[in-house]
This record gives sequence, C-alpha cells and structure tokens, in this order.
Amino acid sequence: MPFVGRERELRRLTELLARPPSVVLLGGEAGVGKTSLLRELGRPLLVGRCHPMRFPFGPVVEALSGSSPPPGLNPVTGALRPLLPEFGPLLPLAPPPVQDAQVERHRLFRAVLALLDALQPVTLVVEDVHWIDDDSRELLSFLSRRLPERAALVLTYRPEDLAFPLAALRSQLSPDVTHTQLTLGPLDEQETALLGKHLLAGYPEPPDLWRSTLGVPFAIEELARALADGGLPGATPPAVRDAVLVRLEGLSAAGRRVVQAAAVLDEPSGEPSLAAVAGLPPEQAERGLAEALRRGLLREYPRRTYGLRQPLARQAVYESITPATRRRLHHRVEAPAEPRGAVSPREEQVIRLAAEGLTNREIAETLFLSPRTVEVHVANALRKLGLTSRRQLPKDLGGLLTDPGSHSTSPALTQSTAEV
Repeated sequence: MPFVGRERELRRLTELLARPPSVVLLGGEAGVGKTSLLRELGRPLLVGRCHPMRFPFGPVVEALSGSSPPPGLNPVTGALRPLLPEFGPLLPLAPPPVQDAQVERHRLFRAVLALLDALQPVTLVVEDVHWIDDDSRELLSFLSRRLPERAALVLTYRPEDLAFPLAALRSQLSPDVTHTQLTLGPLDEQETALLGKHLLAGYPEPPDLWRSTLGVPFAIEELARALADGGLPGATPPAVRDAVLVRLEGLSAAGRRVVQAAAVLDEPSGEPSLAAVAGLPPEQAERGLAEALRRGLLREYPRRTYGLRQPLARQAVYESITPATRRRLHHRVEAPAEPRGAVSPREEQVIRLAAEGLTNREIAETLFLSPRTVEVHVANALRKLGLTSRRQLPKDLGGLLTDPGSHSTSPALTQSTAEV
C-alpha cells in the first residue's frame, strides 16, 4: 500500500529510535496503519507478534528467531536453547538446571537480555501487545528497565483491546531510557483522496472513499481493492465485514444488541434511544454500551450520542442482522418509548438535529424522511418535552431527554413562541 499521510509520525519515530536506549508505545485502532509505519523505517527490525491464544514468550521468541546470533555469546544465552532450537549450534551449552523456578526464570530473562546486547544495534518490535501473554509481559518489563545502550523496544497496540498496563511499564523505566507514546489517527479527507488515487489508478471516477471509511487505511485499501475488482460501490468489502463481525461476536449479548441498535438507527443516538431500540433495561444497555465503546465498535460523538466508528462498519453490522430481527428493531425506532411521554428513538434523532439548527428539509435529507414526517416528529417531541418552540431546545439535550418532566417548568423553557 502506498505510504500517505504519515510523514510527521515517521519523522518522530525515526528520531526516537535514533536515540537509544528507547521505548516507543505505538497505539491506534485496528487497521490504522501501525505496521505500515514500521515498514517505512528502513532499518532492520526484529518483529514478533502476540496472538489471541497467548503463547508463553511467543512474540519474543518469534522476534529472536529472525536474528543472526554472532559468535562468542555470553554463556547465559545457552538458557535459550529450549526456546530457540533452530539456533542449536550457535548458542552455548545450556547451563545446568536449578531447583528454584524463579531463579530459572531470571536466568532466562538474562539470556534474552544478553542476546539483545550481542545483536545491538537492534530494534525489537512486539506487535499487538493487547494480546500479550503474562510471561512475555513480565519479560518486556524486565527488558525495558535494562535495555542495552544501542537497543530500542517498540510496542504496538489497539487501545480498545488493551489489557497490558502501559502506565505500569512507563513507571518502571530507567531514567536513562527514552520513552514516548505515539498514537496514529485516521487519515484526513485529502490524505484519503490521495491514497485512493494511488490505489485506483486508471479507475474512471474514483469515489469518495473518505465518506465510507472515515480515513482508516485498512478500510480504504479493502474498499479500493473491491472496486478495482469490479465490486459495487455500495458493497461491504469481505475483509472489512469479517473484521467487524469477529469483533461483534466477541461482545456480550447486551453489547451486540446495543451495536445492532446503533446500526439500525444509523445516525449517532443517545443512550435512551439505543436502549429502547435494543430492547434492554437501562442498566443492561449501559453495560452493553460501555463494552462496545471499550472494544472500539462504537464511538462517542458530540452531545453524548453514540454510533458505529465508520459507515462501512455500520453497514457490515446491519447486513449481519437477520431479517426478522431487523424488522423488530426498525419497529422500535418508530414506536413510542416507555415511560409514557418520553420521546421515541426516531423523535430523539430528529430533535437532536433540530437543536443543532437544521431545518426540517435538512433533517429530512439527513434521515431519508419526508419533510412532513420530520414536521410531525418535531411537533410530537416538543409536546412530550413540555416545549412550545424548537428555539427552546438547548444545545445539549442529554438531561432534557433523560428526564423531560424535570425541565417542563424551567424558566428557560417558558418562552411562548409558536414555531415548530
């Protein structure tokens, strides 16, 4: 994939690695381009990847297996023979076993450190540390406090899946070790367009990839590949669909139902609407929403509303819902909410847009409704909220929608204008 829009991050990463010993924590959501950035460094890297099955010492063993040990290694590196049998003739003889498991473990950690010392200058990269096993986590904590003078450690992770205590790791670093946390965000519209131009060279009229992907490079690449192969512009690329559905299956039942509700609502919506459409009690909906946010399937938008992170993800979730369930969810979108007098999910969507200053026609175009339907929804929502005019709508509707009765006598809401 062409390298677009990461020049500043690449310069910063290059500068950090040029001042060893250093530890770099490189974060970003799935598909944002962390691995691609590392490939652009133009230097030898020892790369190991964590796995969801969490193999003991798996990523470090994988990284070291790609090295070329020099002769004359420290005798303690012989402790690595069981983990790196392919290096048999290159490693010293294994030291005699000891009875204390902790002493044996410490010797193994020292062996890894000694091998890195012999390989320097060296950059050890451990990818996907959100899946790191306990043994590797302890080993990395040990190494990060004792990095050789010309060694660097790079850890990549997804914040939404992270369980590895990065704060604890940073607090344990030696003052002599430079450490920095970098976070990659999505590409902007211009960068997305430039990447799409590279990927779709010769395509008659490159579509607006940013609108569908919101600048996530993995989604851009997969969508461009699908279009180049003759796929329909509105179709969800299989790789994107599968990635989203794997994450969806990892949620609890409440989390999945909240995400499905968000996909049906399409536009970012408040927690009461998500709970109503999902058919969940408030407590379960709150837990499901928190889980979906933590796992990166939903994100928070302005004014305490929530939705899928990108249109392609929303489309993938929506297409995965069975027809019967989809009909039931759509029915709840239009149905009145409980308790009596509360706005329906659709009315909440409409009234939030009205509070932002959109006209009925603009709201209709946004939600694919008729202007007359929008007018009815606005009138019903204002009546239920105890208001007489859309001018009385505050910018932040959170408290008003949660407890409309408590606002019905507010001095700010007693103006008597008649416009709806």
